[in-house]
Amino acid sequence: MALESYHCELCIRQKRETTYHLFFRCNFAQAYWRSIGITYMHTRPILNIIEQLKGKLGTSFFMEIIILMTWSIWTTRNNWMFNNIDPLSLSCKQNFVSKLKDLSLRIKSRHRPRLEDWIQSL
Repeated sequence: MALESYHCELCIRQKRETTYHLFFRCNFAQAYWRSIGITYMHTRPILNIIEQLKGKLGTSFFMEIIILMTWSIWTTRNNWMFNNIDPLSLSCKQNFVSKLKDLSLRIKSRHRPRLEDWIQSL
């Protein structure tokens, strides 16, 4: 896609918007991860960050959490870029929680209590 700029519009650093930057290095992304109690060494390679997240989440559904968090960051960023909706970390967290609740309706019943407890802990 040809754009006027390829710099991140969500953070003050105005770094080139790569996947790594958007989901893990951007100030907005880091604030969003912190809003659900997750911190990580953002200077590490992406696979190391995912391993850190896996360890910190300590649950069998860690990958679903990571996927839904990155999806929430992506949709919040797109709402800012294309719909002029302010990229608030609270709205991103609300989107994330909503998607997790949807997930709780689709998972095996034996896993549901752990996921619901995890959601309540947010």
